Amino acid sequence: MFKLTLVTPEKKLVMEQDVESVIVPAFKGELNILSGHTPLITTLETGVVKWKEKGKENYNYAVVSWGYCEIFPGGVDILADVADLPADVDAEECKRFISASEKRLNTEVLDDDTFTDISREIVRKRADIEISKYKLN
Repeated sequence: MFKLTLVTPEKKLVMEQDVESVIVPAFKGELNILSGHTPLITTLETGVVKWKEKGKENYNYAVVSWGYCEIFPGGVDILADVADLPADVDAEECKRFISASEKRLNTEVLDDDTFTDISREIVRKRADIEISKYKLN
């Protein structure tokens, strides 16, 4: 068992929660973190973070949009640029955003930075849709 903290510059989503495992969307693919993992720091890609609380059967989920993950003895700290929990997600709004954004990418002449920003946001919204099915009823 170890502690998980997940924060953004604007909010604290998880603070020193006792967990059994954490899976993060690391730069080169998913990274499964268990107790006793070798210390390291890695960048995160946009994607789904999963963690299993101590004694629980199911995973909890959040979407992160870029950030850093530090693994150290006794814990994992995640600092994300943006993060969403399932309760924060409106799947229908995400679908509308993706549709409008894909249309914009296909019909407008955009500079490289704008194209990249829109593409990244589409990836994030798709991940948001993925975790929205885990909302508590």
